Amino acid sequence: MPDGRPFRLGFLLHLDRDLPPARSYREAIELFVAAERLGYDSGWVIQRHFRQGREHVSAPLVLLAAIAEHTTRIRLGTGVLVLPLEDPLKVAEDAASLDEISGGRLELGVGSGPFPGAWEAFGKDIDNRHALFDESVARLHDVLAGRPVNELGEVLHPPGDAVRTRLWQATTSSPEHAEHAAVRAARAGDGLQLSRATAWQGGTITDAQHRQAGIVDAYRAAWRDADRPPRVQVSRAVYPHPDPDEARRLVAPGVRRWQSWSTTGGTRHTETVEDYLRSDHALLGPSESLAAQLAADPALRRATDLLVSFVPGVPDHDEHLRLLETTERELAPRLGWSPAANQARPAVSAALSS
Repeated sequence: MPDGRPFRLGFLLHLDRDLPPARSYREAIELFVAAERLGYDSGWVIQRHFRQGREHVSAPLVLLAAIAEHTTRIRLGTGVLVLPLEDPLKVAEDAASLDEISGGRLELGVGSGPFPGAWEAFGKDIDNRHALFDESVARLHDVLAGRPVNELGEVLHPPGDAVRTRLWQATTSSPEHAEHAAVRAARAGDGLQLSRATAWQGGTITDAQHRQAGIVDAYRAAWRDADRPPRVQVSRAVYPHPDPDEARRLVAPGVRRWQSWSTTGGTRHTETVEDYLRSDHALLGPSESLAAQLAADPALRRATDLLVSFVPGVPDHDEHLRLLETTERELAPRLGWSPAANQARPAVSAALSS
C-alpha cells in the first residue's frame, strides 16, 4: 500500500431484517455515517432482486446516492452489481452521475449474480452468464472510456473516465472459470473481488483460501498496467465477540431468516443452525482469535483490501454498530491496519449523536 498500511478496510452491508424498506435504508445511511467516522476506508452494498436472500437492496446505486449525501470521505462500493441483467450504457450513466454527486468516491464492482430467479425475471439465460458477463463488461469499458455510443459521435455524460479506473470485477464461484475471469480482469486493468471463502464449493475452509490465493497469483501475474498497482479485495465474514457461544446465539435469528428463504427459493439449506455455521465457516469469537485466523489466510496476505461482513445472521442495528466499532478498534489493528492519516476515531455513540 502506498501509505504504508497493509490493506484498506471496508465493510459489506447486508440488509435482510424484516423491516419496512424505508427504515432499512435509513439504517444503512446511519451505518455508513458511523463507519466513516470510525475511519473505515470504504463501505459496500450488495444487489439482490425481489428480496432474494431476504435482502432489501435491488438498486444499489440509488441507495449509495442517498448515502453520498450524508458522508464526505468514505468510498462507496457495489459488492456487486449484477451487470448482465442491466444495460451497461445505463449503468455507466448512473455510475458517472453518482461519482459526480459523491465527489469521486464510487467503487463500481460488477459480477454475474448467482440467483436463477433473477435471470428468469429479466429474460436472460443463466447458463450463458459467463459469456453475457464478458460482453457486458466490454461494453461498460467502452462507454466509461468515452468511446462514441452512436453514429452522431455522442459520448457518456457526465464523463466516466474516473469511474473506469475504479472498476472491479468479481470472480465467478465456478472453479473452472475463476482463474480465467481473474486474468481477464487484470488485463483490463480492473480490480479483483473475491467472495467469502466458505466450504460450500467443497473441501475445507483452508482449501478455499488456498484456491483463492492461487486466483490472486494468476491475477497479479497477468497485470500489465505500469502506472497503477493491482487491486485485490478479499471478503471475509467476521463476528468479533468475547463469548463465542453468545456470538452463535446472536447470529442464529439471521441464519434462520436465510434458511426460511432458501427452503423455498434459494440454493442451499441445512437442518440446524449449528450445521450451517460449521459449513459457512464465518469467524466467530474473540478478536484476538479472529485476527490469528485472518493472519494465516494466504489469500488475505495477497490482498490490498479486506472487506468484512457481519454474517451469517445480519445483526440488529445496535449490534451492527458494535461490530463496526469492535472490528475497527480491536480486530483490524491486530492485523496492522489503522485509519488513514488525519482520520478521527470517535466512539460510535458520539458519532451518531453529533
